[in-house]
This record gives sequence, C-alpha cells and structure tokens, in this order.
Amino acid sequence: MSDPGAVLDPAGQEVRGVPGCADRRTDPFECFATSNLHIAVDYQPADRYWAFQWIETGIFLALSGLLADFCTWWLRRRTA
Repeated sequence: MSDPGAVLDPAGQEVRGVPGCADRRTDPFECFATSNLHIAVDYQPADRYWAFQWIETGIFLALSGLLADFCTWWLRRRTA
C-alpha cells in the first residue's frame, strides 16, 4: 500500500507531481481539482478511540516504569 496521503491516479498508482501543474502561476489547488487525481487517507473508526487511548497509556506507563527502574539501579550502583 502507498503512503497515507499519497497522490493517486484513477488506476491507483502513486503520482509524483501533478502533470501540467509545474507552472508556478497556476493555482495548485485548482490544478489538482481538475486533474482527476485523489489522495488516499486511512481513518480509524470512532469507536476505537478509547481503546487506542488505553493502549497508549499502557505503553507510556510501562516505559516510564522501566525508566524509573533503570534510574534506581543506576543511582544505587553509583552511590555504592
């Protein structure tokens, strides 16, 4: 799959630059709108919001616990 936000042609192939829009005097938004191209964007359903929040909270709590354990071990080793 292409990158999120990639510009795709009607066949689904990624396009680098919009053909015929290289002229700096042309409005890029108008040129894109008339070029038959689209942008692929992936969205997550709204009902997954709290699941993602709890997963992220768990990851950060685990990482902060590991960092606290490492700091405790390192300080005890330095003062002994």
